[in-house]
Amino acid sequence: MFRKVCNSISNNKNLLMLFTVGIYILSLYGTLSNSIILISLILLLIVIFVLVKSYFSPKILTVWCIVFLIGVLNTQARLRETDTLLNLSPVNSVIIGKIVSIPQIINNKQRFFFDVKEIEYDGMVKPVKGEKLLVSLETTDNLKIYDVYKIRGRLSVPFKAGNPSQFDYGNYLRNFNVYAVFYGHNPYSMRNLDVPCYEKISSPNSRIEIGLQKINDYREEILSVHSKYLESPYLEILGGIVFGDDAVSPPENIKQSFINSGLLHILAASGMNVAFIYSFFFFLLNLFRVNFRLNIILCITAVAAYVLMTGMGASVLRAALMLLFVLAGKLIDRDAHSIALLSFVAFIMLLYNPMYINDVGFQLSFVVTFGLLLMMPYIVSCKNKIINWCIATVCIPIIAQLWVIPIQIFYFNNISIYSVFANILSVPFLSVISFCGFISSLLSIIVPISDIVCQFFDFILGPLLKLIVAISNFWGSLPHASYQTTHPHVIQIILYYALLINISFIADKTLRENYGKVIKSSILFLVVSLLLTQVSVPNHNLEITAFDVGNADSFLIKTPNNKYLMIDTAKNGYNGGKSQAQIILLKYMIDNGIKNIDKIIVTHFDNDHSGGAVDLIRGIKVKEIYVNSLTHNSVTAKEIYKTAGQFGTNVIEAENNQLIFDNDNLKITNYIAKNTAGVGDNESSIITLLQYGDFSMLFTGDAGIETFNRLREFIPKNLTVLKVGHHGASGVINKEIAEYLNPRYSVISTGENKFGHPSVYTLKTLSKSEILRTDINNAIKFIVNDKGIKVFCFDNKQGKWSLRKTK
Repeated sequence: MFRKVCNSISNNKNLLMLFTVGIYILSLYGTLSNSIILISLILLLIVIFVLVKSYFSPKILTVWCIVFLIGVLNTQARLRETDTLLNLSPVNSVIIGKIVSIPQIINNKQRFFFDVKEIEYDGMVKPVKGEKLLVSLETTDNLKIYDVYKIRGRLSVPFKAGNPSQFDYGNYLRNFNVYAVFYGHNPYSMRNLDVPCYEKISSPNSRIEIGLQKINDYREEILSVHSKYLESPYLEILGGIVFGDDAVSPPENIKQSFINSGLLHILAASGMNVAFIYSFFFFLLNLFRVNFRLNIILCITAVAAYVLMTGMGASVLRAALMLLFVLAGKLIDRDAHSIALLSFVAFIMLLYNPMYINDVGFQLSFVVTFGLLLMMPYIVSCKNKIINWCIATVCIPIIAQLWVIPIQIFYFNNISIYSVFANILSVPFLSVISFCGFISSLLSIIVPISDIVCQFFDFILGPLLKLIVAISNFWGSLPHASYQTTHPHVIQIILYYALLINISFIADKTLRENYGKVIKSSILFLVVSLLLTQVSVPNHNLEITAFDVGNADSFLIKTPNNKYLMIDTAKNGYNGGKSQAQIILLKYMIDNGIKNIDKIIVTHFDNDHSGGAVDLIRGIKVKEIYVNSLTHNSVTAKEIYKTAGQFGTNVIEAENNQLIFDNDNLKITNYIAKNTAGVGDNESSIITLLQYGDFSMLFTGDAGIETFNRLREFIPKNLTVLKVGHHGASGVINKEIAEYLNPRYSVISTGENKFGHPSVYTLKTLSKSEILRTDINNAIKFIVNDKGIKVFCFDNKQGKWSLRKTK
């Protein structure tokens, strides 16, 4: 039977091309995940086996081996661990170069990729070649792609993913061959000058750059004219539908509504837009009886113009390339095999840029298209075209949702329950909006009538855009419209897609007749396997996780009976950005299925300890929160009191020798030295002692020597772990205290800072213990059970916990 399957693959163009691209993708995955040696050895054994058994011809196996080797070499050639600019970071500097992406404005900030030609730092000028930065500027000025600028600011390292579940910004930027970031601002010496931190420099552009710049200017002019007749957010929605989110940034409130309803994809130009535009053009030109070949050429031209105006996102490129290959084939009277063509386009794009494999838009576009090509022929098989159209209108959103679910959960921990219904209702209106928006863009080239054209089309589009928003708001506001999920394992995703493919096979009459029993057995096996992967066996370990939150504190405690407590909540967002609780802590909890926190202890109200408390209360059920004062007058404290009241969280003032948890041999006790004459709130921090059998850990917030001396009588000697106070600053410990506590491990939660944390003196004082630092070791986890203690550090290159060999 296996031989029959291999023969089918060899003789079927769709399957042969699909397997070839699959091997190429496997080589990319192996290289990017540092598992290429293991994958190569496994594939070598498979090649030897099938060659001996003559399952595939030597010619096919040779081609596959060459494709695999090309993938490895191509990816390794593009991969770099660092570049010149990253090696210089962090440093205050001045850069000169060219904007090479469409600047995106979000919350009065602009971000764009910048091709650096020269950098000035520490009195030196260094020429740079072939290196890019991601630049962020606080301005809404009209910056244009391919213009040359001189920008003052700070060259920095992208924030690392030092925690499980955390988005790795550095790896994301490497997909674009970018390794460092730059934040534009004037130096301190220019603080009194009312001048921007950037200035435009006159420089000639190539003809291609001038052409693309004119296309982008043209798009901005079109949106400017539309803004006379469409108000926000309808203007941004039109821009997103027609030109995509690479060119137009939709408002955050609209994004959230569209996320809940499952319509977010319509704000990003995609293959659907390309199909709409091609279909309408082909239909109209047919009505005017345009010659078939001329019709095809004009459609190709229209699609190419549209792709250039969208910013050329991965999904648009995929659809455009597929369509162009199909149309080119029609010009020379050649038919295209749909799945073979999809596979070939994927191969071309990944050959050009292997990093597309990490692009969410690329993954979604190809997976959904593959699912539609695989399943739709079995569904749309009626001879009546009208019936087929009705069936397709209903079934396409359903099939798309089935194939998109695993990727959506993997990246966003979210399922839109009513997505299918919202999409079915939206598709007819989207086709009209896409086509009318694009036509109005083309007609707006004629300047004398551009205003009239936009006014006419906006009269038609305005009600349709309002209807789309109404559909989104209706389905997105229903109870349980959006369901949060845990993070799926790659094995679960593979099992799910294998199940969908087998379900598609059972619909094929030929496959059903020849392999019916095997397919049914496979479906049963996959269903059972997928269900078994959902079963989680709770462990009864004590687990303490120190999150890597920079120069801040946040610790999560899992008790042996699976209760969760948290000590400190890291920082809030900078200048309106997201807090570390949203980016790191809540993401970790959602991924791991943590739905409740029994207690949060906010040691004191400094931002680096209390800044994420409000977002945690809003994002997850918190029963109790302990604070060092119920009358603190800081903005953060007042917001915590208010939010806790709104969400039913009990706010408790910490007391000295306050037992807050006593269960299953685990005791957690708060201590506090109030009215301490320390600096700020530091010496009034809540100190928490955790005791579990022979294991003990002391959490000290920002408290130091003064507080310890007042509480010495309550604190035991010979700790297992000391959470060093105030990020290891000077004045938190001395030799006498170090000898008294005698910790086996000392944990310092710190990151890049201007205060010199941790102090050299503190490190020397604690040198007899094993020092663990979040700025060096990333997130740190202690697992305690009857077998002893294990210490793990998060390996951000491997993306998993790594057992630490202790002293």
